[in-house]
Amino acid sequence: MKLLLVAVGRTTMDIVRRGVDEYLGRLSHYVPVEVKIIADVKRTASLTPQRQKEMEGEAILAALQPSDRVVLLDENGREFTSREFATYCERLMASGAKRVAFIVGGPYGFSPAVYDR
Repeated sequence: MKLLLVAVGRTTMDIVRRGVDEYLGRLSHYVPVEVKIIADVKRTASLTPQRQKEMEGEAILAALQPSDRVVLLDENGREFTSREFATYCERLMASGAKRVAFIVGGPYGFSPAVYDR
């Protein structure tokens, strides 16, 4: 199994970036990890939040393969302890998924198309 982390926009906080790099480095000892950063949508002042979500959603969907198992990380999701998350990942690995995509959305969340996927 491979892991894909898709995120909309780069973080400007150095401490967050270092934490992500540290965790991905540790994780890569156990499973191949790929990171795809979706560029921020430009000129957002002229866009509605819905249109911005749609544009980000199109880019997110383009980064995915049809066989990917998709896990959206948003405010409505389940919270896991570290052990619960490890168990969840073990179940994903046992399910035969070739690649699992963890997706972090933009400031307004995900478009309906991404939720449908």
